[in-house]
Amino acid sequence: MKCCEFLHGLDLMVPTEGYERTPGLHASDIYTDMYRRLMPDLYDQRDENGDPKPLPEDRVGFGTRFEEALEPQLRAKWNGYRPGEFATQHDAKCVHQRTRVQPGDPVCPCGAGIIYSPDYLFMVDGATILGEFKLTWYSSKDFPTHRKFAKWHTQVKFYLRNLKMDTVWVFPFWVNGGTDNIYHRAQPEFKRAYELVYSVHEVEKEHQMLIRHAREYGMLEAA
Repeated sequence: MKCCEFLHGLDLMVPTEGYERTPGLHASDIYTDMYRRLMPDLYDQRDENGDPKPLPEDRVGFGTRFEEALEPQLRAKWNGYRPGEFATQHDAKCVHQRTRVQPGDPVCPCGAGIIYSPDYLFMVDGATILGEFKLTWYSSKDFPTHRKFAKWHTQVKFYLRNLKMDTVWVFPFWVNGGTDNIYHRAQPEFKRAYELVYSVHEVEKEHQMLIRHAREYGMLEAA
């Protein structure tokens, strides 16, 4: 056998239709920064020079392609769609509250204009349910209560608050299955989804925490 290695030039990070990212402040910018500070052991990985490691592009790309691969089956099984980007609306006390916010608009001091991109919206029995897809190297062990899943909760609660919903269906692809032991052979899992329902208090508390963090670290103007 002869083996010849070559560079194929393909890039999993190349945006496909519906995945273009509007410039501006995104919700992910806020909660990613917050969790780097809250949980540096999980979210603040650094190189030998102390500089933040870039996102692993292959893993991010696999996540996007995972979402794309699910879409035909989702449309066949449930009524729903991928909504694209939304932007938050003005606070009730904002003097600019009558101005509609569009994705990419400059961020108002009240917090309007934060861009967020739900993975999917299901239409089930007259109700709209948020859909979130995760391709993850985390173990499924102790989902959804383990601290490693806190960032997932923050993300979907931000979406739910601004979409005025309380329910999300989470579809995780567990690359390593249910084991944290690297000496055991991983068995990928993708059989179950999870319905999570949050109280109004939980959702609002999370939103206030994110906005407070964004203002404290200069992402938003102080109130």
